[in-house]
Amino acid sequence: ARQRAAFREREQLTDVVDLLLAETGGGHHGEPSAGAVRQPLLSQYELRKGDEAFGADRQPTAGFAPVMAAMESLGSAALETRERARDRHQTEREVTFTVDGETRPFPIDLVPRLIEQSQWRTLEKGLKQRALALEAFLHDVYGPRSFVRAGHIPTYMLDAAPGLRPTGALVPAEAVRANVIGTDLVRDSDGKWCVLEDNLRVPSGLAYAMHARDLLSTVVPEFVPPPGTLPSGQAGDTLGYALRAAAGRPHEDIHLAVLTSGTGDSAWWEHRTLANRMNAELVQPKDLVVTEGAVYRLEHGKRYQIDVIYRRLDEDLLDHVPGADGRPIGRRLMAAVRSGGVALANAPGNGIGDDKSIYALVPKMIQHFLGEEPLLEGVRTYLCSDPQSLEEVLDRMAELVLKPVDGYGGAGVTIGPDTSASELDAVRQQVLLAPSRWIAQDLVKLSTHPTLVGGVLEPRHVDLRAFVVLSRSPEPGLAPQAEVLSAPLTRVAPSGSMIVNSSRGGGAKDTWLVP
Repeated sequence: ARQRAAFREREQLTDVVDLLLAETGGGHHGEPSAGAVRQPLLSQYELRKGDEAFGADRQPTAGFAPVMAAMESLGSAALETRERARDRHQTEREVTFTVDGETRPFPIDLVPRLIEQSQWRTLEKGLKQRALALEAFLHDVYGPRSFVRAGHIPTYMLDAAPGLRPTGALVPAEAVRANVIGTDLVRDSDGKWCVLEDNLRVPSGLAYAMHARDLLSTVVPEFVPPPGTLPSGQAGDTLGYALRAAAGRPHEDIHLAVLTSGTGDSAWWEHRTLANRMNAELVQPKDLVVTEGAVYRLEHGKRYQIDVIYRRLDEDLLDHVPGADGRPIGRRLMAAVRSGGVALANAPGNGIGDDKSIYALVPKMIQHFLGEEPLLEGVRTYLCSDPQSLEEVLDRMAELVLKPVDGYGGAGVTIGPDTSASELDAVRQQVLLAPSRWIAQDLVKLSTHPTLVGGVLEPRHVDLRAFVVLSRSPEPGLAPQAEVLSAPLTRVAPSGSMIVNSSRGGGAKDTWLVP
C-alpha cells in the first residue's frame, strides 16, 4: 500500500525504489542508532483545556494512544529525521504553496488528527443541510428573491453586498451554482463543534487533504490508521463525478477541464493534482477558444469541445485574461454558460453566499428553503450595519474577532485579545467609516492538537475544512444531491496564533475518520 501511494504521487517507479531502499536499508531515512540520547517528546508540551489528544492527566486518549506509542518507540531524534524526510518528499514532488510571494513546501504535520466516525456522521448531516440551503439561497438571490420578500434580509443589504455580481444572473436556472463548498468547522475547548464560515467561491485544500494520507504512509509507515478508517483517496473520483454531472447528460465522453491561471498561482500544485485525480484536462485561458455557444481546447492545431470547466481562478480575472485568440474570455465564456454550451463550476457570483454578513442568516435560510431546524450551530455574529450591534462591537472590540465581510484567506481578520490598543483604534476607524463592510464574532477558543516541531510535540490550534460537493440531479426540477467527502483538511495555526489559513503561514494534518 505504501508503494502504491508513493507511485500514485508522480507515477514514477523510482519513487517506489527509493521507498523500498529506505525501508530495507537497516533503518529508516538515516535515523540515529537505538543508543542515542532521547529528548522527551512532551518536554515543551503545554497542556491546555480542550486538547484533543491528551486528558487532564497528560495521558493520551484511547484513540491517540497507538500513535503516541509509535512516536515514543521512534524517539525524538528519529522523528526529527522523519521531518526532514517529509520536507524532501514535499520539495521533490513540488507540493508547494505561495505565501507572501515566496513559494515553499506546503507544511504537513506528521501527527495525524483522529475524529470518531460517530461525530463525523453528525457533522455530515449538518453540512449537507447547510450546503443545500446555501445553494437554494444563491438561486433565490439571482431569481425570485423570496428570502427578501419574507423579511429575512433587507434589499439594500443584499444589493450592497460585495459578492453580488451581475454575471451571477447569467447562470442557467437548472445549473448547480455551488458545486464545491468548503465549510470551516471549529471545536471549542469544551469539545463542541460549530461552523466558523463557508467558502463558495474557489475553496482550496482538497488535494492537500488526500496527499497527507499518502505522505504519512510513506514517511511514517509506523502510523497505521485503525481498521475501518474512512479512505481519503476516493475523494477525487467523487468530485470528478459531481463535476461531470454538471453537464446535465450521461457521463460518457464528458470533457472536464480544470481552469487555472498557471504556474504562478499559489495553488498551482493543487490544480495540477486535482486534474490528475479526476482524469481531467488542466487548462489555462490561453489554451481556450471561446465562442458565445461553446468552449474548445486548442492543442497542436486541433480543437475539441469542453463540456464542464472547474474554475480555480478568481472570477474577476475572467474579464482580463486572454484566450487563444488574444481577447479576454470573460464575456464570451458567460454567454456560453448562459446558452448551456458549457457548465462552469463554481458559478460566478457565489461570493454573495460566503459574505461574512450573510453567514449570520444561514439558520434562517435552512428554515425558509428547507423547512428544517439547523443541525449545526454557528459562531455568534454581530452585523456592524445594525446600529445596536455596532455600539456593542465598538465597546467590546478588545474581546471580539472582527472581519471584513468580503474577506477570505484570513485577510483583514483582527483578533481583539491579541491586538494592541493602537491597532484596535485603527480598526475602529475603518469600521466607523463603513460599518456595513464589517462583522464581529465571539472569540472561540479553538481546540489544540499535538504537532511535531523539531522532534518534540507542541500544542497548536486547529480547525477543520470539510468539503461538500453538490451534483446536478438527473431528474429535472429536483434538488441537487449533496455528499460530504471523507477527506476533510485539518488546518494548523502557526505557533502563538489562532489563524489557520495557509496564506497566513498555517499548515495541515492528515485527518483520520476512525471507527
